[in-house]
Amino acid sequence: MTTWGREMADGTIVVCDALRAVGESLAAYLARDGLTVAAVVAAAEELLDAVAEYQPTLVLLDVAVARRYPGRLLAALNRTGSASVLMLGPVTATADAAEALRDGLQGWVPHRASGDELLEAVHAVRRGEFHMPPELVVGALRSTAMRSTTMRGTSMRGTPMHGTATSTDSARRDGSGATPARFGDADGATADARIAALAALGDRERTVLACLVEGMDRRGIAVRLRISENTVKTHIGRILAKLGAHSMLEAAAIARAAGLGDPAP
Repeated sequence: MTTWGREMADGTIVVCDALRAVGESLAAYLARDGLTVAAVVAAAEELLDAVAEYQPTLVLLDVAVARRYPGRLLAALNRTGSASVLMLGPVTATADAAEALRDGLQGWVPHRASGDELLEAVHAVRRGEFHMPPELVVGALRSTAMRSTTMRGTSMRGTPMHGTATSTDSARRDGSGATPARFGDADGATADARIAALAALGDRERTVLACLVEGMDRRGIAVRLRISENTVKTHIGRILAKLGAHSMLEAAAIARAAGLGDPAP
């Protein structure tokens, strides 16, 4: 592990890349922008140790390292510290992104990104924003949907799983006579799953989602909340990822089914 400084300053970063030389280059680039890099590591075990020692606010993580870990590395990081994770990898890694999103991934920087784009992503995640290429968000959602469909199909061929709601049961609970929107879980979108997913949204995300329930578009939401359309787009990306929704319409349907009310003035 390469130590870059032991100061426990706000904004401390740990960089993890399978090629240590690449990690050190990234750290040097971040340092030139005034960011504090606590350590550079090249393996999952080193990363977990560094996070436990330095308690960084941000981890830059090479997807290749996550793939080599015998388990869910982001889940392990969540147990070790409270750092946001910004993944570095190709935009084609939809399965990796889907799993990472389930474990709280905050952003993704494509391998093709420039230095300025890397810095933009780092600063966005440090501000608490979600940052991911739109095509990867869509691919991750499709990957999640395909996995869920496959698992549901497998369970339907045998005896129904205990506690699994049928589409008829879900429709009755929804009261609309139609099957509510589905997302994420192999068991289908039960009411409890919807509530849990909505509870994971931040205050601003809930406000944006409530605007979607009203039928507002991105421009209308930006005007009402006095934020940029790009910021609205970022919030919507995070909402879709957390709810496992394929579109703004599906996200709004999930919110209506869970009884989300109007946004705060």
